[in-house]
Amino acid sequence: LDTATSELMSYGEEVVHISDLYERPSKWKKLAEMKFVTARQMILIMIILECFIQIPFIWIGGELGLTRFSGEWWMLQFFGMVMATNIGAVVLAIIAQDSANKIGASQSEAFSTEFMEGMERFTRVLTVLSATAESNGESLDDQIDELIPEFYELGLAYLKTHRTPIVQPPDIKVAPPAEYESDEELFS
Repeated sequence: LDTATSELMSYGEEVVHISDLYERPSKWKKLAEMKFVTARQMILIMIILECFIQIPFIWIGGELGLTRFSGEWWMLQFFGMVMATNIGAVVLAIIAQDSANKIGASQSEAFSTEFMEGMERFTRVLTVLSATAESNGESLDDQIDELIPEFYELGLAYLKTHRTPIVQPPDIKVAPPAEYESDEELFS
């Protein structure tokens, strides 16, 4: 087997090469390691935006000559909070859309057409096996538990015996038979 398309599996002291056609760690790794904005991070983003946007509104209230804590001052602060909340919602929506795009790209790469067709074939094989087991009055789960270890041992024994180099017997030279006149000479 080509070492680029094989994986090593240790069994005792020996090493057996097994073809690994499904090895695509980058696809599955990207899918498994998706990073999302946590609730704590969302709250932190909103508080930071509230502070940065609310501070100018407090300053604007002073510049407009509004007395602190008056109805107009509170109304201006409320407008600042609404603006900060809307901007925060837009920022978080952009982050959520970016995460959704990354998930979609990773899923498209990982769950390709070939993968889905392979899963469909595997499902059909299991369906036929299950129907065959039922027609024989057996449970497929019990059969799997019973037979898979035996098939594994059989396959491993096959690989071990076919990896052992074939030893050719030595080339032995045999002298030609001696000349004789009759069969009685041979048995006397």
